[in-house]
Amino acid sequence: MTRTSNPSLQEFSLLLLRLVVVAIFLYHGLPKALYWGMASEKFLGFGLPGFLGPITGIVEVIASVLILIGIQNFWANWVLVAIIAGAIATVQLPKAMSEGAFIAGLERDLMILAACAVSAAFGPGAFALNKR
Repeated sequence: MTRTSNPSLQEFSLLLLRLVVVAIFLYHGLPKALYWGMASEKFLGFGLPGFLGPITGIVEVIASVLILIGIQNFWANWVLVAIIAGAIATVQLPKAMSEGAFIAGLERDLMILAACAVSAAFGPGAFALNKR
Protein backbone atom coordinates (compact mmCIF):
# COMPACT_ATOMS: atom_id res chain seq x y z
CA MET A 1 0.00 0.00 0.00
CA THR A 2 1.51 3.30 -1.08
CA ARG A 3 1.09 6.25 1.21
CA THR A 4 1.24 9.87 0.13
CA SER A 5 4.19 11.89 1.35
CA ASN A 6 1.78 14.13 3.27
CA PRO A 7 -0.24 12.06 5.77
CA SER A 8 -2.63 14.90 6.50
CA LEU A 9 -3.48 15.20 2.80
CA GLN A 10 -4.32 11.50 2.74
CA GLU A 11 -6.42 11.78 5.91
CA PHE A 12 -8.40 14.73 4.58
CA SER A 13 -8.84 13.09 1.15
CA LEU A 14 -10.35 10.05 2.85
CA LEU A 15 -12.55 12.36 4.94
CA LEU A 16 -13.79 14.04 1.76
CA LEU A 17 -14.52 10.67 0.17
CA ARG A 18 -16.33 9.58 3.35
CA LEU A 19 -18.49 12.73 3.41
CA VAL A 20 -19.44 12.39 -0.26
CA VAL A 21 -20.43 8.73 0.16
CA VAL A 22 -22.49 9.62 3.24
CA ALA A 23 -24.24 12.50 1.45
CA ILE A 24 -25.17 10.29 -1.51
CA PHE A 25 -26.51 7.42 0.57
CA LEU A 26 -28.41 9.65 3.00
CA TYR A 27 -29.95 11.55 0.07
CA HIS A 28 -31.21 8.31 -1.45
CA GLY A 29 -31.73 6.30 1.73
CA LEU A 30 -33.73 8.71 3.90
CA PRO A 31 -36.77 8.89 1.57
CA LYS A 32 -36.85 5.08 1.36
CA ALA A 33 -36.52 4.76 5.14
CA LEU A 34 -39.22 7.38 5.85
CA TYR A 35 -41.76 6.77 3.06
CA TRP A 36 -42.22 3.04 2.96
CA GLY A 37 -45.05 3.06 0.43
CA MET A 38 -43.04 5.08 -2.07
CA ALA A 39 -39.99 2.86 -1.55
CA SER A 40 -42.05 -0.31 -2.00
CA GLU A 41 -43.62 0.99 -5.22
CA LYS A 42 -40.24 2.00 -6.58
CA PHE A 43 -38.75 -1.44 -5.93
CA LEU A 44 -41.82 -3.14 -7.41
CA GLY A 45 -41.29 -0.98 -10.51
CA PHE A 46 -37.77 -2.38 -10.79
CA GLY A 47 -39.16 -5.91 -10.62
CA LEU A 48 -37.97 -6.45 -7.05
CA PRO A 49 -39.99 -7.37 -3.97
CA GLY A 50 -41.53 -4.24 -2.49
CA PHE A 51 -40.47 -4.98 1.08
CA LEU A 52 -36.83 -4.54 0.03
CA GLY A 53 -37.34 -0.79 -0.52
CA PRO A 54 -37.80 0.29 3.10
CA ILE A 55 -35.27 -2.26 4.35
CA THR A 56 -32.68 -0.96 1.90
CA GLY A 57 -33.38 2.62 2.96
CA ILE A 58 -33.01 1.81 6.64
CA VAL A 59 -29.75 -0.06 6.04
CA GLU A 60 -28.41 2.81 3.90
CA VAL A 61 -29.17 5.31 6.66
CA ILE A 62 -27.63 3.19 9.44
CA ALA A 63 -24.48 2.47 7.40
CA SER A 64 -24.18 6.15 6.42
CA VAL A 65 -24.40 7.31 10.03
CA LEU A 66 -21.75 4.78 11.07
CA ILE A 67 -19.47 5.98 8.30
CA LEU A 68 -20.16 9.63 9.10
CA ILE A 69 -19.11 9.31 12.72
CA GLY A 70 -16.27 6.99 11.78
CA ILE A 71 -17.10 3.70 13.45
CA GLN A 72 -17.37 0.29 11.78
CA ASN A 73 -16.10 1.97 8.60
CA PHE A 74 -14.94 -1.27 6.99
CA TRP A 75 -18.18 -3.20 7.45
CA ALA A 76 -20.50 -0.27 6.80
CA ASN A 77 -18.79 0.46 3.49
CA TRP A 78 -18.98 -3.17 2.41
CA VAL A 79 -22.70 -3.17 3.19
CA LEU A 80 -23.05 -0.14 0.91
CA VAL A 81 -20.95 -1.89 -1.75
CA ALA A 82 -23.46 -4.75 -1.69
CA ILE A 83 -26.39 -2.33 -1.98
CA ILE A 84 -24.88 -0.38 -4.86
CA ALA A 85 -23.83 -3.63 -6.61
CA GLY A 86 -27.46 -4.73 -6.35
CA ALA A 87 -28.59 -1.43 -7.88
CA ILE A 88 -26.10 -1.85 -10.70
CA ALA A 89 -27.15 -5.44 -11.41
CA THR A 90 -30.92 -4.93 -11.18
CA VAL A 91 -31.42 -1.37 -12.45
CA GLN A 92 -28.44 0.23 -14.15
CA LEU A 93 -27.04 -2.66 -16.22
CA PRO A 94 -30.41 -3.69 -17.66
CA LYS A 95 -31.13 -0.06 -18.54
CA ALA A 96 -27.71 0.38 -20.13
CA MET A 97 -28.11 -2.84 -22.13
CA SER A 98 -31.53 -1.78 -23.37
CA GLU A 99 -30.14 1.57 -24.48
CA GLY A 100 -27.00 -0.03 -25.92
CA ALA A 101 -24.56 2.34 -24.20
CA PHE A 102 -23.16 3.40 -20.87
CA ILE A 103 -25.59 5.68 -19.14
CA ALA A 104 -24.96 8.33 -16.50
CA GLY A 105 -26.66 6.28 -13.77
CA LEU A 106 -24.39 3.29 -14.40
CA GLU A 107 -21.28 5.46 -14.44
CA ARG A 108 -22.36 7.18 -11.23
CA ASP A 109 -23.11 3.92 -9.44
CA LEU A 110 -19.78 2.41 -10.50
CA MET A 111 -18.01 5.44 -9.03
CA ILE A 112 -20.00 5.10 -5.79
CA LEU A 113 -19.07 1.41 -5.62
CA ALA A 114 -15.39 2.28 -6.10
CA ALA A 115 -15.57 5.05 -3.47
CA CYS A 116 -17.03 2.67 -0.89
CA ALA A 117 -14.40 0.02 -1.65
CA VAL A 118 -11.57 2.56 -1.35
CA SER A 119 -12.98 3.89 1.93
CA ALA A 120 -13.26 0.36 3.31
CA ALA A 121 -9.70 -0.46 2.25
CA PHE A 122 -7.93 2.70 3.41
CA GLY A 123 -9.99 3.73 6.42
CA PRO A 124 -12.21 6.66 7.33
CA GLY A 125 -9.60 9.42 7.28
CA ALA A 126 -9.61 12.47 9.53
CA PHE A 127 -12.09 13.09 12.34
CA ALA A 128 -13.21 9.49 12.74
CA LEU A 129 -14.07 8.14 16.17
CA ASN A 130 -12.47 4.79 15.46
CA LYS A 131 -9.21 5.02 13.52
CA ARG A 132 -7.98 1.93 11.72
